[in-house]
Amino acid sequence: MKKIIKNGKVYDGISNKIKQQDVLIIDGVIQDVGNIEISDADIEIIDASNYIVSPGFIDIHSHLREPGYEYKETIATGTRAASKGGFTTICAMPTTIPALDSKDSIDYFQDLCKQRSIIKVHPIGAVTINRKGKEIVEMQSLADSGVIGFSDDGEPIQDSNIMRMSLEYSKMVSRPIMNHCDDRGINYRAEGVMNDGFLAQRLGCSGIPNAAEASMLSRDIFLTELTGGLYHACHISAAQSVDVLKIAKERGINYSAEVTPHHLTITEDFILGPDDQNRKQISENAYNTFAKVFPPLRTKSDIQSLIEGINSDLISIIATDHAPHGYEDKMTTLNQAAFGISNFETTLGSVLQLFYSKDIKLEKLLKCLTSNPAEFLGKKLGKLTKGYPADIVIIDLKKEWEVDISDFVSLGKNSPLQGTNFKGKILQTLVDGEVVYSDGKGHNG
Repeated sequence: MKKIIKNGKVYDGISNKIKQQDVLIIDGVIQDVGNIEISDADIEIIDASNYIVSPGFIDIHSHLREPGYEYKETIATGTRAASKGGFTTICAMPTTIPALDSKDSIDYFQDLCKQRSIIKVHPIGAVTINRKGKEIVEMQSLADSGVIGFSDDGEPIQDSNIMRMSLEYSKMVSRPIMNHCDDRGINYRAEGVMNDGFLAQRLGCSGIPNAAEASMLSRDIFLTELTGGLYHACHISAAQSVDVLKIAKERGINYSAEVTPHHLTITEDFILGPDDQNRKQISENAYNTFAKVFPPLRTKSDIQSLIEGINSDLISIIATDHAPHGYEDKMTTLNQAAFGISNFETTLGSVLQLFYSKDIKLEKLLKCLTSNPAEFLGKKLGKLTKGYPADIVIIDLKKEWEVDISDFVSLGKNSPLQGTNFKGKILQTLVDGEVVYSDGKGHNG
């Protein structure tokens, strides 16, 4: 099988520059990138004139829900939604039933993925048994089974000794601890439902202070310094957390950190309702459960700090934290509603807003979605160069579209972005050289 992508504006994940080039693919592997002349009559030509050609996006933090919560999402629907959003590799959190905390559960999950996924999926193992925070899993066994890291995501590692020991073990198995930072002494008994501040007071809701995240992150950073362990900070959302990462960088502490598209682009005001008019006052559309996410949406000041964190390389990865839910999980009160946003399909549109506002360069955004997460995984991914798998996305930067959650491939329709107008869309997604998604045509396989 031979393909050539012609005349695209290629971001290769290596030079950090975008150049007009061709990409030659043979048997699912990239054979050449450059100005390529080829006369083979059997070759398939994909014309990418005026389009961006990038390595496929890599998401190191998502929730596929299967097994156990198939009414929220399945491996089949989740991976198809991801491919529609330009993702060719995703990593699935252990928030399943059973939790991914044993060799058997990991093996079963991987068997399901082989049968049902149309992209590449890597499991993330739990840090503690059943994500209860009491007893550390058999990390070596899970690492041997193929997990790329360990997380109790959704349940922070509260016990500092458990965290310290986990970091010690992380060195032995060469897999990072990926913690969801939320100090439950500050976010008391996990009762907070939105950002702590004036708006939470106006709405009569319990708030989650920035300090709940920054406090636990600070603990984790200094335990990482103490142990020399491998540490990754999940979904940074608060300005104070960026300050902690500055200290870590100044002290030479080895860590990685991610931020989500929603924390980079929308604020707590979305709790007031789905459109601009709603967000100017408290109306009947307030208490918008689709905007309830953990950590919570915060303020414009926090967003600016997160943008600065990316531009200064304090935060190197954009990860979706795709968290699909069923109708009944969100159609209730704000206090009772589940946390989470379904956002595989809106990630590119969201982050391109930062390119068009000139807050973050396009090359930096693509790097945070491709080569940086590939480096985190330590896998041969995220670059367009000879010998790498042909995991590729083709992007029309100029195509305008409106978010309609009824068109989501994901079973989770829980997005606060309904009706949002975006500029920039995925045209094609290729995995190992095969087109798995085309805009307007849908999915193959």
